Amino acid sequence: MMQSNGYDQLPPAQRARHSLRRVLAAAAVLLLLAVLLLILSIIQSRRSPVSLRQNGFLPADGKNTFFAAAGNGLAAASSDEIRLFSSAGKPVARAEAELRDPVCAAGAAVSVYYDGESESLYALYPDGTCRTARTEGLPVFADVNETGLITVILDKSDTLGSVMVYDTDLTPLFLWSSGSSYPVTARISANDILCVSCVSREGGTLRFFRIDSSEEHGRFDLPGEVIADIGYVGGETLAAVTPDAVLFLTTDGELLQEHSFRGSHLDAYSLTGEFAAVSAVSGYAGGTGTITTFDDRGEVIASLSAPRHVEALSAGGDALLALFTGEESTLFSSSLEELVSYQPEEGVTQVFLTPGGMAYFAGPGGVTQIDFSR
Repeated sequence: MMQSNGYDQLPPAQRARHSLRRVLAAAAVLLLLAVLLLILSIIQSRRSPVSLRQNGFLPADGKNTFFAAAGNGLAAASSDEIRLFSSAGKPVARAEAELRDPVCAAGAAVSVYYDGESESLYALYPDGTCRTARTEGLPVFADVNETGLITVILDKSDTLGSVMVYDTDLTPLFLWSSGSSYPVTARISANDILCVSCVSREGGTLRFFRIDSSEEHGRFDLPGEVIADIGYVGGETLAAVTPDAVLFLTTDGELLQEHSFRGSHLDAYSLTGEFAAVSAVSGYAGGTGTITTFDDRGEVIASLSAPRHVEALSAGGDALLALFTGEESTLFSSSLEELVSYQPEEGVTQVFLTPGGMAYFAGPGGVTQIDFSR
């Protein structure tokens, strides 16, 4: 949402107000405000508050908790504590932290935590250690790549925003100030190519950088369109979704493939791992849905008529986990062969499928952990 943590599912925009302040400050992008709010409500989407059960995770105490997949484990941020759990559900790292609006992003090497209302960044590590760093601006977005590099978008009163890349130990490596457009999403590839998705009154722009140089490595403009989210597929191909299409590009900004939803609109997606998956639906009050998977060059692997509305998609390894309305979920192969069906408990709104086959189903009633690798 990003994992990136799901579209459109249209969850409540509990994080959108941080970027809303930036948008309202610039009259030049007022015409794109409605679309931008939709995007920000989905990227790192905030759904109903959930609490993990006492199955090795957090106690079910009703705290407002934000989750993110962390390798084969799970990261959790609440208003007074941050935690990192192993794939066995055991807390391997924890620290006290005052977070008014807790958010986290995670990878196998590090998990990062922030609240969008203070200039602080926290990091937890699988060895149990914790680090903190002051940021020059309010964090409004964060991502962790597969090698442990951390990308953060900072909201600063004197600029339209900046992007900072940190090493795994929170050492600053790269800083870019956007200047004339708002950075919305920023992710870095395994080979250190940073892509920043920006929005301005002209439309959406993807800007590519090597983190050892401030010069643009590549650029792709999409006039009159807004890029909802981006992600690296297969390591080095950049996938980008708009409300009406999915695009695949090289890290030089060269367009490889563009697939229109042909009258349908984006419903849900997964843009990380070995393949990409999107769900598009016709009509905003239901309609016919289609799930499509793509390889790392943007070629269609398979397409399937969705049996129900898709609430969320999460890819891991060569599998895709789909959450449908009505508390139904299905694990597919990347070629959309049905592997197993599972009925989670009522109220599940988020799913995370890890590369090792561990799945987490999160909702107001708690988090259920299912091992699909067995």
